[in-house]
Amino acid sequence: MIRKFIDFWIRPTFDNYSWVNLTFYCTSICLGAFLGSVVSIFVVSGGFYSTLHLATRQLKWALPRPVEIVFLAFIGFFAADLIAALVNPSLVAFREVLENLPFLGFAGIYSITFVDRAKLLKTVEAAAAAASFLAIPSIFLVFGSQARSEMASGNPSVLALLAGILYMLNMGAAGRRWDRSSLIYLAAAACAAYLVILSGTRAMWLTLILVPLLSLLFHHPLKRILLGLPILIAVFAGSTVLLANYSQTFESRIHDVVDDMDAIVSGDMSGSLGQRIQIYQAGYELLLEKPVFGYGPGNERQEIAARTLALGGTSISYSHAHNAALTTMLRSGLLGLVALAALVIVPIVQAFRARKDEIGSAGFFVLSGTMLVYLCSGVVGLMLGHDIHDTVFISALCFSLYLVFGRAEPATEAT
Repeated sequence: MIRKFIDFWIRPTFDNYSWVNLTFYCTSICLGAFLGSVVSIFVVSGGFYSTLHLATRQLKWALPRPVEIVFLAFIGFFAADLIAALVNPSLVAFREVLENLPFLGFAGIYSITFVDRAKLLKTVEAAAAAASFLAIPSIFLVFGSQARSEMASGNPSVLALLAGILYMLNMGAAGRRWDRSSLIYLAAAACAAYLVILSGTRAMWLTLILVPLLSLLFHHPLKRILLGLPILIAVFAGSTVLLANYSQTFESRIHDVVDDMDAIVSGDMSGSLGQRIQIYQAGYELLLEKPVFGYGPGNERQEIAARTLALGGTSISYSHAHNAALTTMLRSGLLGLVALAALVIVPIVQAFRARKDEIGSAGFFVLSGTMLVYLCSGVVGLMLGHDIHDTVFISALCFSLYLVFGRAEPATEAT
């Protein structure tokens, strides 16, 4: 038993590895709300383990050419922060660069994936449904009452992103099947949607509208799309009425927006929206001063705090600038913005151009939906730069691209 354990870590043969792959993707993509940063440790460990065996040639490089191009986009994203840190050196900047190392584990995680694509898709979709159903009672019975739910993620905005991924997976499963089993996934999607609402993260509420529209476009012919749009509008309208009357979180978050807007009109910028306006103003001035390489990853927080103090008399300090593009520009300038854009666009373009079977089409939907969820998160919040955000992003891209492209060489096991 001990020898088998040692061989698994040091001298692996990668036989009968499908159960490892299924466990890895179900845990990393679907269970973040329950496990929190344990998911990050899980993915980082997987990336280190697989990259180590790639380096020792015990694991074969299995990235198809289009996925290699995606990996180059990951390298470019890492390199942009590294260059910005070298131009603006500080301990904080170099620590932030080290925190980006998991992005380089993408190739190893992809190469160590051997499982049958159809089995992988079915298992992850089932895990997403189970996690969505379990999340709602867990909030009240395990994690207790919170003004804005965060579960084990430690942050309402992070929970909203994780719930958005579950919502996308369930909506995709329901749209692709379009049979009686779709009802189960629609019910699971409703639970995930309610989890997004309970987080109180208003920017992520947009995903609740956009993901069903994306599913319609991907999975149904034009006639069904035209029929489905009025139904979706009716469902959204009815849900809004119900939430306004029966959800304290929804009502309070809408009330907060109204109060903040009234305060801004009267000149009070101390509210949430007012502070973000001050951050955007300070960020805009700062990026004009250093547009090419930015201020270095992590250094931008101190710069924002100093500039908001100079502009408004109050120092405002957050871990990010409440907008993905602005945060990236302040961290690593235009170089970083180009790298971030490539990380979003390159996978979509490569998957779009690929010849896809049914499983590949499902993978393309998951890829597109993942990008949609992350972009919504980054509109007025954080896209990448949090350990859970980053590791779930890596896992979701490996998962979706593997469904589209598979391995570059035959798998070593029959599943």
